[in-house]
Amino acid sequence: MILLNANKLSILIADDHPLFRAALHQVITQLYPQASLPEAASVAQLQQRTEEHRDIDLLLLDLHMPGALGYSALSWFTGQYPHTPVIMISANSHPETVRRALDHGAAGFLSKSAEMTDMADCIAQVMAGKRDLHPGLEAGGSGASLQSLDVAEALASLTPQQFRVASMLAEGLLNKQIAYELNVKEATIKAHMTEIFRKLGVHSRTQAVLAMSSLSVEVPANLVEPPPA
Repeated sequence: MILLNANKLSILIADDHPLFRAALHQVITQLYPQASLPEAASVAQLQQRTEEHRDIDLLLLDLHMPGALGYSALSWFTGQYPHTPVIMISANSHPETVRRALDHGAAGFLSKSAEMTDMADCIAQVMAGKRDLHPGLEAGGSGASLQSLDVAEALASLTPQQFRVASMLAEGLLNKQIAYELNVKEATIKAHMTEIFRKLGVHSRTQAVLAMSSLSVEVPANLVEPPPA
């Protein structure tokens, strides 16, 4: 196992399951006892934590985070913070899922059922500069499509507020509902929509949703997620 002198490391744990966040906290603390470990349970909190902690050295990101559509949060984060590696974590470790995560910029992929020693070793290797890691898993299939890569690039260029609006758009919320949730005027949302459409190269809400759906992930029928909080 590779260990670093990490007294000033900051590693962000983004997962909506408290028990799994606690497990990751334990794994990381054994590797880097003095590291700062901020946590997030949603994409909104992820954005908040990255604004509070500008020196994040590693992100551990749940694939099915509330507020994300498939690989959208991964795409946005890697675009905004290109020098911060991301390890994607999921109970869905289908080879196609793993391949697409790596194609969209993840430095590594871990199954939620992985042994703690494998998790620790993967984290340590990524921190040491290794990439394309997926211990005990296969990375296969056709991988990310050209459309999904183009959409990912567009999402990566969105401001944090524009990304929130785009995520709510993908969830089917109307402009006035998004304005209420974000506590802003509806005119502000319309302005954000105009910019989102421009960056996605679309002309309507329907086209935008269809474009972003290229980043979605099909959940296997036999997937067993950790119990909710």
